[in-house]
This record gives sequence, structure tokens and C-alpha cells, in this order.
Amino acid sequence: MNMPYQQLSPSEALRTYSNWLLEQQVQEPVPFFRSHHGYAWYDVFYPARTLILCGKLFDEPSYFEACIPYMDAFLSEQLPNSAFTAHYRRVPTDQLSKKEFEAIMRDGCVNLADNGSNVLALMQAIPFLDPERKQRYLDAVRRWFDNWVVVWNLKQGCGNGIWEGLRFGTPYTMAMANVSSAYCAFGLVTGEHEYIEKAEALMSFQATQWLPDGRPINHSFIRSAVQQATEDYARIFYLLEGMCWTHHASKNNEVKTVISDRLKQWIFGEKGILSQWNDSFFGFNNAAQPTEPGELPSSRLGLRYTWEMSKANGIIHGLLYYLDNIEDHPKLREKVDLGIRYLSHPLKARMSGVASDPDEGYGGFTVQSTGFAGLSLAQAIKKNAVFDL
Repeated sequence: MNMPYQQLSPSEALRTYSNWLLEQQVQEPVPFFRSHHGYAWYDVFYPARTLILCGKLFDEPSYFEACIPYMDAFLSEQLPNSAFTAHYRRVPTDQLSKKEFEAIMRDGCVNLADNGSNVLALMQAIPFLDPERKQRYLDAVRRWFDNWVVVWNLKQGCGNGIWEGLRFGTPYTMAMANVSSAYCAFGLVTGEHEYIEKAEALMSFQATQWLPDGRPINHSFIRSAVQQATEDYARIFYLLEGMCWTHHASKNNEVKTVISDRLKQWIFGEKGILSQWNDSFFGFNNAAQPTEPGELPSSRLGLRYTWEMSKANGIIHGLLYYLDNIEDHPKLREKVDLGIRYLSHPLKARMSGVASDPDEGYGGFTVQSTGFAGLSLAQAIKKNAVFDL
């Protein structure tokens, strides 16, 4: 498309990027979005969330309807044990042999973190589905929670399930964050508060895992459990979203206060989010704070530049949630306004992957970058557009 490389309003930018996403759809070898690096389901579902929000805000069903084939395909790949794989297998489960299913469970990626965000996309689509499809989606998600996620629940937190054949049963912050977002959306859609209470427990545990300088502790894993200081923009996005969804859905004032207090500490702390924010948008070339002797290692270590950068575009929507629902802080509001202006300028936003070229290495995460940016733009257009189902 002929991209307007000029300053746009958030509404103009969201529509522009959504139209660009529609042009990135391909049918061969399977229906997907153009992607340089593979067939992860989240490659589809962050663009889908932006398209769903665009259709919702502008009352244009064509944006939402474009997402239905991907969501149907995702559900067709739900495994007999109710789990989902992180990657698009391109083979419906009813065509799998027993041997193939066993190979997936032995060697595959059947994790909670990826699929928490994928399930969240399904929940955001629920209001726009016909009754039959709506019930089918809700039944599938309920099975995922009740038959698979429950396997990885711990006394405190939850593990990540299976990644490349390895079982990870120790607490994993990104699984807790994404599952919490999905729990909350499901609970809000169905009215079943027990699922929101599960999110409250996960985020309440994470709230005890914090450094005095404002940074959360990222419980992660390599071959064994590790702890890191959360600094990379990818993990900031996921945990910020999980905390905001839980704050939004919770009826427990104590939990809401704990989350709001931690968010304030995280945003404004000595080494918190604002301390890492350079210029109009996030600076990526240097970690804002060097690791000092005795500190936890940074979560930024070893990350792919474009992977981290793509998710930064969505951080603004969590900060807008804070401003609109917890505290309207002038310094943060000024920075967020700059960030929205950045994301609303296609030439500038291209520098962080938005609507860039999927066939080039620098565009490896472009459809995801655009999907994350769409969350922030939608939240800027209408208060709580992302969170109100």
C-alpha cells in the first residue's frame, strides 16, 4: 500500500496499520501473515488483536472477519489433552496419528506463556462471534484452563509447561502474566469469577517478587530455574499487561491496591520503566543501567534485538491503563503522549518494526510489531478499549 509517511492521528494510524496488516495475509503454503522467521501462533494473534480492535472502534466487521480463519485453525489444533502448541502445525488434531501426538508431547513446544496470549486474543474476539462459534471457542478455552493449565499450577505461581520437549514446572513470570490476562478475559466474558481469582493469586505472588529499585524479578529458566532483573521491553510488556488485566477484572480491593502500588514502584522507581525511556520512545541501543556486582543479571541478556523491539510498541497501552485507572501522573502522561505521536507517524514507527518489510531481516517481527502498536493506539483512541470486552 502507499504508506502515508507523515504525522497521523491515532485513529488514522490504527486504520492505516490495520489495512497494511490485511495486505500481509498469504494463503500459501497455509493461511498466515507474512513472517520472516516462522510459524509461531503469536505471529498471528497480535496482528489479529489489532484488527479486532480496529473493527470494534470503527464498527467495520471486515477487519474482525479477516481473523476468523486463523482462530478456527488454532482451535482445530487443540490436542486431545486440551493443550495447544506454540507453533502452527498446519495439521488439524483430528488428522494426527497417535505416534505424531506422542512426538509432539515428547519434543514439541506445548507451553503456557505463548498460549496465554493466544487465548487472550480469542477472548477479545468473543463479542463479535456468532452463537455457535462463540460457544465452541469458550468450550475449548475452558478445557485448556481446566485440563492443561491446571497441571502446571503451583502452590505459588505456575510453570511454563513443555518447551522443546523439556518440562518446566518451576515458576515462570511470563507464563503467570499471560495466563493471568487470559484468565481475566475469560472470567469477564463468562461471569465466572473463579478464573479471575486464579489470576489474582498469580499476580499477588509475582508482586512479592520485586527489587527495591523498582524492577520486578523475572522468574525464568534455561535448563534450570533462574532469576533476573526485568529490564527488556518484551518481558515488561507481558507482565505489565497481566497486571493491568488483573487490576481491571478484580473485585478484590486488596489485590487491586497491591497491583497499583507495584505498578507505581515499577514505573517511577530508580531503575524502573521511565528510567529506561529515552527520547520520544524507548531507547534500545544500551541498557539504561549496568549490572552491578551482586545484582541479579538483566533479563535483556542474549535477546534478539527485533524480538525485544517489537513488543515495546505495546507497552504504551499498559501505561495508558495506569494513567486512566490508577493515577494521572503529569510526567508519565507527557511521555506517553510522545510515544503515541511516535507510533502514529509511520516513518518513525517503522524504526521499531511497524509496517516495515517482512521479507527483510530487520522486518522479521514486523507483523507482530504492528500488532503490538495497535494495542497502544486503540487504548489512546478510547479509554480501556483493549480491556473492555
